[in-house]
Amino acid sequence: MTWEAIAGFSSAVIALCAVALTVWQACIARRHNKLSVRPHLTTWTHSDKTNHVYAVDLLNNGIGPAFIKDFKLLVDGHAVVGEGYEPIEKALTILFPQYQYSSQQAFVGPGYSMAANETRQLVVVQFRGTNLPKPEEVDHAIKRVCLLINYSSIYEESFVLDSDALRANLSFQGTRRQVARP
Repeated sequence: MTWEAIAGFSSAVIALCAVALTVWQACIARRHNKLSVRPHLTTWTHSDKTNHVYAVDLLNNGIGPAFIKDFKLLVDGHAVVGEGYEPIEKALTILFPQYQYSSQQAFVGPGYSMAANETRQLVVVQFRGTNLPKPEEVDHAIKRVCLLINYSSIYEESFVLDSDALRANLSFQGTRRQVARP
């Protein structure tokens, strides 16, 4: 083998390594770019038991916007249908038929883009009158509700917020986790 053949072979190996390294770096950069704009929807419940006020918030604590594709509410495994605020109003009627309350509702519909670090109060309920639910009753009612939100990232990666899965993860692992589905 001549020096010229060795030099040619070495140049080809170096060029092949350079191409492989460039492809590898491009894959890593794309993965980093996807992660740097990934949304993460979750819920947060809070209460003022003294004033009988209970609220559920929707948060995007991810880095990028969440593009809402679908918003569903289920009570005891059955879909609560309607437009706008109707599903939340109907769910409250199902959950608390024997109590008097005032409420405020919000919803995020298809096409809504929830910015990173944005919070929306989905529902605030204030019970009134002499017949008031115990905090345990309200907690039990919240567990009967499942919130399903299909959303995507700016790279069109699909995700699902499933409040039942969040509760299962909280009780099992002690942390909240996002459920990703292709």
